[in-house]
Amino acid sequence: MTVLIFGFPQDIHIHAVRWALDKIGAGHQILYTPDMPDRLRSSVRISPGTDAMASFRSGAVRGTTGSYDTVWYRRSGDVMRPPGMSQADWAVSARESDHLIRTLRRCLAPGAYWVNDLEAREHARLKVPQLVAARNCSLTIPDTLLSNDPTEIRRFYAEHRQQGVIFKLNVQTYWADPNGASHVLFTTVLREEDLVDDEALSSCPAIYQRKVEKAYELRVTCMDERCFTVRLDSQARAITHSDWRADLCSPLKPRLHKLPPRIEERCIMLMRKLGLAFGCIDLIVTPQGEHVFLEVNEMGQFLWVEHDEPGCPMLQAFASLLVERRLAPNSRLVGDDSVCFREFVESGAWERACAHDDAHHTRYDALRAVSEI
Repeated sequence: MTVLIFGFPQDIHIHAVRWALDKIGAGHQILYTPDMPDRLRSSVRISPGTDAMASFRSGAVRGTTGSYDTVWYRRSGDVMRPPGMSQADWAVSARESDHLIRTLRRCLAPGAYWVNDLEAREHARLKVPQLVAARNCSLTIPDTLLSNDPTEIRRFYAEHRQQGVIFKLNVQTYWADPNGASHVLFTTVLREEDLVDDEALSSCPAIYQRKVEKAYELRVTCMDERCFTVRLDSQARAITHSDWRADLCSPLKPRLHKLPPRIEERCIMLMRKLGLAFGCIDLIVTPQGEHVFLEVNEMGQFLWVEHDEPGCPMLQAFASLLVERRLAPNSRLVGDDSVCFREFVESGAWERACAHDDAHHTRYDALRAVSEI
């Protein structure tokens, strides 16, 4: 059993899962996309009489087609500009490096179990197809507009003026301004004065949704047929009313929650329809008890849940999914209770892994990485 992991340096999820795989005796290799082209060397060859064969080498790590039982596509990561390369040359190199990486992903492990499948991943990252699939699985969805047309945005706002309209980006993103200050835009309640400037509305396409009243919110982490659900009391604080992630100084604490069987069945049905083996679903529970689907993050973060709610064995369950390549509601998890996030943190493995990344891999700018919570 060997697991191939695609990602980028300094990702605590990658290193926690690698530590867990070591604990249970499962082999694994990692391929960091940002190492291309400075440190990563790879090739793909196809001949008239043979299938495409891929290989890569990065330091002491070597990989070839057919060597892997499971692939965990954690994150993509941008290829990184080598020191000293001109911007003009990098424009060509970056395009060709990205093409090679995408080809490598498709040719290294064609028969492996993927978390998640390449085509399914790309489809599921689009919010409107998610909503279509959720509606077809009998999940309630909010009225939604994806647009950069000021006329359509104003019309949508007028239709839902009484309930209210929220604004959010397709991808939760952090960015830096020219002065070096970092910024993040969370889900925001739209105001009439936000609709005045045509240029502002048309410059950045975004999602506009009818505001849904909340009693609380749920995070449902689906691993194959097993769901781990926690409750987030976002309405307890003014700062988290519109977005439970918004309190960066004191994040909301998740608490174990029993999802109604009919809603859990629909969540699993949605995962099947989207072709995903893993995903994090966000739901609103209204004051009337209705469950409203917001989105599914096909590779969302999950260790923060176990950090604050040890009753959710996320790390052990995810390692089990990679090794067993399935996870039923009553499946026995691989390893024992020591395969947990607390043990990982206390072991010092995270600090050692970061030092190794710094020494042997290309530095990756975290602000260039999409924040997928």
